[in-house]
Amino acid sequence: MDVLKDILDNLNDSVIIIDSHGQVVLFNSEALRIHKLISENPVKIGSFLTDLVGPGHKQTAAEILKTLKRQKKPVKNFVEHTTPLGSNIFLEINFIPVLGPSRELRYVNIITQDITSRKVFEKRIRATTADVSNVLEQAHALIFSVDTQGYIVEWNQHCTKTTGFQKKEILSKKLCDALVRKSNTPLYDELMRRVLKNHAVGNYEFPLETKDGREVIVMLSATPRTNVNGQVIGATLVGQDITELTAYRRSLEKLVQNKTAALKKVLKKEKEAVELKDRFVSIASHEFRTPLSSIDYAATFIKQNAATIGKKKLNEKVAVIEKYVHHMSHLLEDVLNFSKTENGRIRVIPSVISLADFIKDVVEEVTCSAKYSHHICLSTNKLGCLLTDEKLMRNIIINLLTNAIKFSPGKEEVSLNVLDNDSHITLEIRDNGIGIPDHEIDMIFDPFIRGKAAAGIHGTGLGLSIVKKAVELLDGTVKVESEVGVGSVFTVTIPRQMAFS
Repeated sequence: MDVLKDILDNLNDSVIIIDSHGQVVLFNSEALRIHKLISENPVKIGSFLTDLVGPGHKQTAAEILKTLKRQKKPVKNFVEHTTPLGSNIFLEINFIPVLGPSRELRYVNIITQDITSRKVFEKRIRATTADVSNVLEQAHALIFSVDTQGYIVEWNQHCTKTTGFQKKEILSKKLCDALVRKSNTPLYDELMRRVLKNHAVGNYEFPLETKDGREVIVMLSATPRTNVNGQVIGATLVGQDITELTAYRRSLEKLVQNKTAALKKVLKKEKEAVELKDRFVSIASHEFRTPLSSIDYAATFIKQNAATIGKKKLNEKVAVIEKYVHHMSHLLEDVLNFSKTENGRIRVIPSVISLADFIKDVVEEVTCSAKYSHHICLSTNKLGCLLTDEKLMRNIIINLLTNAIKFSPGKEEVSLNVLDNDSHITLEIRDNGIGIPDHEIDMIFDPFIRGKAAAGIHGTGLGLSIVKKAVELLDGTVKVESEVGVGSVFTVTIPRQMAFS
């Protein structure tokens, strides 16, 4: 017995052995220490179990003893006592029955473990958990969790504030069904795929759909949730509503795009202006050099032979000077007209004109200007009056007829067909000239552009550009059909009565 007592005294737990009547037959030193804290009656041989327990626990002790006699199975009980010093002590008590040969209850081993430190730790953990839960619940951020199937298992107040879904109506619903539009499902699937592979995901811009159907943009950080074995059991997601920030960013991006486009447009215009200048210098130097040389030669001849030159020869040289002065004046007029149209300095001045008389005058003017080199075949239907800008109309017809004559060398005639319809006037100018190659036809209305076949024909390359600008000012259209070696047809359509601003 002494050996058994020594063994029991070396145990950390309290051990008391009682017989079937509830009397103590053996105990260890730890039992003495604990019972001094919970009972006024010290443990001693012959004491009854009901005398050893603290106030309020006698009935429980008696009932446990009855249960042991009846069921003959171990019973575990947890009790809390207040010590004489006013502190609490928590005990885990195991009642283990010892049976005789006939399965009668002979002894009960009462093993008591002081679990106060464990209980205090559990209380602290619960308090800390409650504090953390409260912080998460009150946090100014969306904090929610899902399991591996995507069902929502946690949902804080800010989630409710942002989406409109209350916790009770959103828990146990699938995130993708409740908050993700179908068009955004691939984004959600990619996020969950990465997290469920135990990868944390940060700065993931994700659109959520609110209860009222709006879309909010959330910057999410997703962290895998794992169990004690390290297996992923879901994901915790923390996010901030960046809808306004995203809209602001997008507006800035749009502004940058617009500014960039505007800058590209300006740069393109500057580049075109430089190209125009280069083309102008090239053409002007070429077109002005020959007339100036001819004028200079004629003037020098007259100067050197003033005393002996005959009247006939003098008239010939003067005619040359007049011819090239007229040609240069025409070139300068083209440049000035182009400059006015480019800078928007041409004002449309409407007036009512008799179309028949107007066309007749223009045809006579062009024929005379061309020194009757070509016959202009004119055909019309019954022409009425037209409300338009007379100067622009004259410019259009003169330029097109002059071009038709100029680019029909060796031919005798060009044609002008004028049709007066109910709503518009159609002008058709046809020549039998050199024609325009297909690869050049899209560029003929660009300023200072001249085809290769026109290299030997005087001109600035501005006439058709001026025509196009004038037609546009009159709200009309111009188109061209051409075949090399056969000729070209220019068709201009002008409204009978345009709306002048």
